[in-house]
Amino acid sequence: MRNKGNKTEFLRQLTEAGIRPSIQRLEILEFVSSCESHPTAEEIYSFVHQNNPTLSRTTVFSTVKLLAEKGIINDITISSDSTRYDSTEHAPHAHFICRDCKKIYDIPFDMSLLTAPDEFLCDNVNVYFKGICPECSKKTDTDSFTNK
Repeated sequence: MRNKGNKTEFLRQLTEAGIRPSIQRLEILEFVSSCESHPTAEEIYSFVHQNNPTLSRTTVFSTVKLLAEKGIINDITISSDSTRYDSTEHAPHAHFICRDCKKIYDIPFDMSLLTAPDEFLCDNVNVYFKGICPECSKKTDTDSFTNK
């Protein structure tokens, strides 16, 4: 887990974005901000629902969509089977998805290298790489060695 953010900061973000703060929205934002796994809306629901059993799946799904639309969290659509979410509180970075284990990693990347043409107003840039992560690469190397 990443460091948890400050609830006061989360309240400020919601308020400045014109979103009425609620306990559920704060819990969702806190979870996404502290999570390294780039959770799906379903994973966010499963985690937050443990502490708040009256919370509906619809509330979570609509909240993450709203938070992403307002730029408070980043929606990442790397694979066609799901949208994942990431905090915007961390330094801009790229993502890497492993084709084997499907884990998503944060990759340091100088996002200032990417610019849209002047006539376009760009408010979000997502860069991702696909391949084999170091852990799966080790397994593949080990498997290749033992199969010879």
